[in-house]
Amino acid sequence: MKKTNFHTHYDRCRHADGSAEEYVQAALSAGMDQLGFSDHAPFPDYDFGYRMPFGELTDYIREMDQLSGKYRSDISLFKGLEIEYLPQYRDYYEDLLTRYGLDYLIMGEHFFPCGSGRMPSIYDIPSTDLYPVYARTIAEGMKTGYFAAIAHPDIYLFSPFAWDDNCRRAADILIDAAAATGTLLEYNANGLRRGKQNYPDGTRCPYPDERFWRMACQAPIRVIVGSDCHNPALLWDDAVTAAYRNLESLGITPTDTLFSSSLPTLPGQLNGPRMHLR
Repeated sequence: MKKTNFHTHYDRCRHADGSAEEYVQAALSAGMDQLGFSDHAPFPDYDFGYRMPFGELTDYIREMDQLSGKYRSDISLFKGLEIEYLPQYRDYYEDLLTRYGLDYLIMGEHFFPCGSGRMPSIYDIPSTDLYPVYARTIAEGMKTGYFAAIAHPDIYLFSPFAWDDNCRRAADILIDAAAATGTLLEYNANGLRRGKQNYPDGTRCPYPDERFWRMACQAPIRVIVGSDCHNPALLWDDAVTAAYRNLESLGITPTDTLFSSSLPTLPGQLNGPRMHLR
């Protein structure tokens, strides 16, 4: 298996450390074969925060292309973005993958529409009642085919609530949609970096949640590990190693790429991720 990562943030997103080239150097030091950048995508008409301004998007793409040329003989670099799925921006996702020439999008749903113009953060909701709404939004996004993977699909379990029927229902929605569309689900190492915390039903990392992944391992889905690093030193660290070890214990062999279906993760799985429309 190749040593790869496609979930990488650097200082352009305003909440990470290190330049893009420092991440490339860290990848080379770690012996990595492929590195994909996925800084948080700006939206053309609204600043949701914790991301580059829209005016820097072309600079980001130009920087990625320059690094790809400079290091072409050393490592394969890919330019992507992590972005929320909002139905009104479908044309924008299409433009990102065609006119802007990005290699991929991963969906990182940090906020989501839930009616009456509300757009709550998944980190700040009053109860588990909105979990299925959150999951249905992601499932709708998977069906568009624009997203190669879903970043931290179980991040909704970050909130300080005990596991209940809403948690399970949301997991079912997400896992079923991933199986139906062939979209990769990411096992996110950054959740492991947050360490174990106290919840009403026990002590655990906010995510990945073993209960979610025990459900996932029973389905014909494909899984990829994402470092979700915000510092070059964390690109391939103990959390990434632990992520691979945890998946092994669940009987899941993750794929090492967004772009190939050659490495099955579970018996009877679908033939590869549903790639974006070109």
